[in-house]
Amino acid sequence: MLTATARRIAPQAVPEPLDALRAVADRVDRLAGPHPLAGLHPWLDGFAPESDAPSFLGADLAEGEGVEALMGTAAAQWGGSPHANAALAWKTYCYWTLAPAVLGYVAARRVPVMTAANTVLTVAGGAPALAVRQVRPRFLALPHDPCAGHPHIEVVANEQVLLDRLRATVFEEHLGPVLEAFLARVRVGRRTLMGSLASGIAYAVASVGQAVPEPDEVIAKTLLDAFDVDHLVDVATDEEGRLVYRRRTCCLALTIDGDRTCSTCCVRPDRP
Repeated sequence: MLTATARRIAPQAVPEPLDALRAVADRVDRLAGPHPLAGLHPWLDGFAPESDAPSFLGADLAEGEGVEALMGTAAAQWGGSPHANAALAWKTYCYWTLAPAVLGYVAARRVPVMTAANTVLTVAGGAPALAVRQVRPRFLALPHDPCAGHPHIEVVANEQVLLDRLRATVFEEHLGPVLEAFLARVRVGRRTLMGSLASGIAYAVASVGQAVPEPDEVIAKTLLDAFDVDHLVDVATDEEGRLVYRRRTCCLALTIDGDRTCSTCCVRPDRP
């Protein structure tokens, strides 16, 4: 039996890496509804998407395998031209790859490792229609993180190193090669696709930032600068302190029948 002294000095259990991320995601759901982060809940809550649903492993996409199938999912949903379907498939894939990393950074400076080899996107018939998860739980964290002793955590020296590693794992080791695979198969501009990366960061921050006290605009500018895409989206704060942003590139949604535009459209800024 432990003595009173021994009980006082016994080490406390290391918390699970996803705990803080779940807490912020739950606050986002209460404030904004489940839509912005719906595709993260299978990963956050520890249950697998539909077993028979089409899945895309980032490593396969980075090698060029499955890119046409991913564009096909966009064609089935929107029915656009090949280059519009490619731009929208990339925009969607880009956001769901970025969202976990942004959530982890904003919630606790605890960044899930979303390399191509460690990321799976599932397209399901039910809800959520899109779901992203890690193949293996891996995270980057700062030395003072309560999870620093957890076996799934890699501790990095400081916040600048954390940002550098965030970019390296998400872009250099994942989205960059997937972008090249898209460009090799369809005529669409690199700037257009990188603009969707910038808007994906801004949208994720706008969704998550309202659930934490840190200023949204500061977070957004920090992450946009880390990915070298700060020139592709304008960000500001509205009178209620919420992040607002506008793209400087078109995602090509307006080329689809039905005259669709995004709320952040740079071509028709007067349209909802």
